[in-house]
Amino acid sequence: MPTRLTSPNGDLIFGSGHPVMLINAQLRVMDQKPEILDQLQAGNLEGMLALAHQGVDIGLDMADILINHPSLDEVELLPRIARAVMDSTGCPVALDTRNVEALEAALDAAKPYKALINSVSAEKEVLEVLLPLAKKYGAAFIAMPMGSAATLPMTPEARLAETRVILEAVDGIGIPREDVVLDGICMAAAAGLGSFEVALATLAAVKREMDLTTTLGIGNAGFGMPDRTVIDQAYLLGAVPWGLDSALVEPNTSGLIESVRAMDFLTGRDEVGKRYIQLYRKKKSEQILK
Repeated sequence: MPTRLTSPNGDLIFGSGHPVMLINAQLRVMDQKPEILDQLQAGNLEGMLALAHQGVDIGLDMADILINHPSLDEVELLPRIARAVMDSTGCPVALDTRNVEALEAALDAAKPYKALINSVSAEKEVLEVLLPLAKKYGAAFIAMPMGSAATLPMTPEARLAETRVILEAVDGIGIPREDVVLDGICMAAAAGLGSFEVALATLAAVKREMDLTTTLGIGNAGFGMPDRTVIDQAYLLGAVPWGLDSALVEPNTSGLIESVRAMDFLTGRDEVGKRYIQLYRKKKSEQILK
């Protein structure tokens, strides 16, 4: 079963056989200019909303919100930002926090719509706290396959073992598996050869053995390399044929939407190239208007 999120725009469905869903990773206060933080400290959401609209304008599907900062009150701000982004853009949101009080407040603010929690690891204490929230509010969540073992899982087999820990808890509490979005773990390619292949093999194994919806935080791929978004984009496109269904991306990546639409067409996620053609026509229209 594919994963379904909801928002004022309606349903957003992604998973096997559906077009790759792109999440705007730009709404992360630690990665932004100081004025964004200054605005949030004053309770001003304009900068964050502008970032959300930039993503929508280029064709991204939703926004990931991360405002973990010692000078910010997450409990007060996260629900405000989440609701404002949904109302302003019409798109779903991912709530990127481990602050349980802030997360519940944001899930409540998002009602009656279905949000995405980013993320839930295999740590026992995390599963015990966050899964009941996901069930209570009917939220989907990104499953990060790490935490039950003492070391970071560096092989597909180890990542699948961590995934099974999460799924056992999911099944035990009665959350449907279509609400689980498995993160294959994208690591900086410059940090060690073979990390790309491990992520691809993880995606393929998850599809083959568990048929879960998948995701990757693509922004990690090019870390430490010049012109890093080129690496990020190559990583994303290479992962799609292996079972990648969604990704957190930087909106300023050159040619991102065109390349992903083309890959959707080539891999049968957009059988007749409808979305690719729509994008082409939109760009031609914009050129004519100029």
